[in-house]
Amino acid sequence: MRIKRSIWVVLFSGLSQLSDAACLSASQLNLLAQNEQTFLLNRIPPAFAHAVSDQQVKFNVTEASADSCTAVLALSVPAQHLDEANAVLDADPAKKIMLSAQGYVIPRTTNIEATFKVDPATLHIPAIETLQTSALGQLRASVEMLYSLITQSRANITDSTKNATPWSATYQQASVNRCTEKLVAQAGQEIAAACACRVNQLSAQVSERQMAYIDYVRSNPYAVATGSSQHYVSLESQANSACGLIVK
Repeated sequence: MRIKRSIWVVLFSGLSQLSDAACLSASQLNLLAQNEQTFLLNRIPPAFAHAVSDQQVKFNVTEASADSCTAVLALSVPAQHLDEANAVLDADPAKKIMLSAQGYVIPRTTNIEATFKVDPATLHIPAIETLQTSALGQLRASVEMLYSLITQSRANITDSTKNATPWSATYQQASVNRCTEKLVAQAGQEIAAACACRVNQLSAQVSERQMAYIDYVRSNPYAVATGSSQHYVSLESQANSACGLIVK
């Protein structure tokens, strides 16, 4: 009888351990966090990429329930970024009301969480978990809006804006290449030299990071409509004139 009882104790103990077993391993949870970061980096304007690069934004994924294979994404952002985005909205109450009516809101706290189900075999997140009505979809939308507003704000420059950090060689070359595609040099000037002159003119006042914000705004019709980077248009025109460049 004692032997049988021992067997049952061992059996129930084993079943308990199986029921407590994690659905997702530590490496899978890390990969989910990396996947989500990559997804957002490919989707959200450049202010987000800079925040991630500066380690101001943190990602972490933990398991919420092994039974349903549910995970929790925890994302933290700096309080200063919330203040910066709120300042943009407070300066334009009509925009704030319009965006809110469409379901777009920035995070209310620096720590944001979303619970979602995941397929443990493929780490695929079902489409229903990414709709804007879902927790994960809402988190993604709120973070995207946060850094869209920050990008638009940082695209603005003033007449007194100066830059003390040289552009990287890679970005300088990319800027020269874009210049040669869109502009022509006046008679008697070489296009490469004229475009290099333009880069020197612009980089003296605008940082490489701020150029990323300006480039985004100028490629985004909605952001352009907000009036962001208006001063840059004047600065660019002055640089083109000084370097003998004309738009094709």
